[in-house]
Amino acid sequence: MEDNKPASRKKWDLMIGIALIIFGSFRLYNRFQLGEDWGFRSILTIVFIGYGGFLIYRYFTSPDKSQEE
Repeated sequence: MEDNKPASRKKWDLMIGIALIIFGSFRLYNRFQLGEDWGFRSILTIVFIGYGGFLIYRYFTSPDKSQEE
């Protein structure tokens, strides 16, 4: 039962990473279209997009422990 938790968490990280990139990119696109200033919110959105990219990168580069055994 405990062996399923890491794989499940890994899939959730992938879904969260994809969602952060999609929603963050949409917010930045809207901000760019409105011509608003780049402030703290824009920087924070870019950080969340970067973290989403990191989660996706980690999903594809980390070995699956169930396949190693």
